[in-house]
Amino acid sequence: MAWSRSLVLGDSEAPHTVVAPDGDVLVAATYREPLDVGGGPLPFNHVSKQPHLMVARFSPDGALRWAHGWVPREGAARARVGGLAVDRDGNAWLGGTSAGFELSSERLPEGPFVARLSPQGAVERVRGFAGDGALSVQAVAADGAGGVVLVGDFTGRRDFGDATREAGPGGRAAFAVRLDADGATRWSRGWAAGAEGLVTARAVAVDLFGGIHVAGGYAGAVSFGGSTFVTVRQRTPFVLKLSPEGDHAWSRDFRGAEGMANAVAVGPDRVFVGGNFSGRFYFHGQAHAAGGYQGFLAAFSAGGQQRWARSFAATASALATDESGQLTLAGTHDGGLELGPGRGRTPAGLYVARLLPEDGASLWVRGFTHPGAALARAVSVDPGGHTLVAGALTRALPEETPYPRPQDGFLLRLRP
Repeated sequence: MAWSRSLVLGDSEAPHTVVAPDGDVLVAATYREPLDVGGGPLPFNHVSKQPHLMVARFSPDGALRWAHGWVPREGAARARVGGLAVDRDGNAWLGGTSAGFELSSERLPEGPFVARLSPQGAVERVRGFAGDGALSVQAVAADGAGGVVLVGDFTGRRDFGDATREAGPGGRAAFAVRLDADGATRWSRGWAAGAEGLVTARAVAVDLFGGIHVAGGYAGAVSFGGSTFVTVRQRTPFVLKLSPEGDHAWSRDFRGAEGMANAVAVGPDRVFVGGNFSGRFYFHGQAHAAGGYQGFLAAFSAGGQQRWARSFAATASALATDESGQLTLAGTHDGGLELGPGRGRTPAGLYVARLLPEDGASLWVRGFTHPGAALARAVSVDPGGHTLVAGALTRALPEETPYPRPQDGFLLRLRP
């Protein structure tokens, strides 16, 4: 352990985090209780029942550089942080749902939004997506050209700037939208599974050539631009690749599995997908079966060919690659962790594992225990090989609170 920070949020949402090009650590979260992350109390409305919004920046050593808190408008929709990314210039891009947040003269309009913040945390660009129904931003990734790609899901109709897209009656559709450095839409894509169908995009990663990789789950019948996928499961994991211009390159699903792809990462000639499943799927000629939900990690070539897969008795929640191409995976387990070199019974809790990209073999695994439930939300690796993990812990002791499922956040930084 290099350092850790606790975030007493009192909210049901886990924090997001990302490493900036200079090694700084950015974190975004919602909070329902008075909060101080080291620079003094953040703005807080004791009367409001809505969650507040916090964005903070720490040095590589964990020292706070700045922190900003936004107060919600009373009566606004439930706020959440959907994704956080840092572009090549060090600007932070934040996506999610705003509760009409206000900070001094700055305002984030109510509803789905994406905002660009300067390296000092000043809001420079804000835009929304007009329409009806619900829209959830699930992930944000820098595109390497100063802009970002957002993915998520929506119901009803939404104007993404280049087109108005529809989810269909009773259905939920996935979307991807690429924005330039000023927040203007370059292009958008939508994928629906017809009436009562579901498609959701939960993760996005951009490779060195600008290829965009999206992972999530679907139910019903859907085409991402190639063959039509059909499942009778409640949700089946998928991954797809788009060109920098948004054209379909390839798409794959995990036929026979019921579950969700939660994370995607890219390396040299590799695309890695992590998630949870039950049932059975075949990958590279090998069967993977789970009676109850467990994790999977699969590797494709840049062209979409199957390379290898692992399944294990743990969740696969967050995934990252580093400059050497190695994988870092984070999740939770119930005591039967199978990822470490010395497999065996270990206390249930959070784990972080470093894996080889060639076959998924484990280099090391680190476990952390907690009296209650734990969740890994995001993992990043800086140029020096340090691993940053963000997540949430249920409160160990029962406390009187008017909020459902209160959790507190954490940041961990591990040495290489």
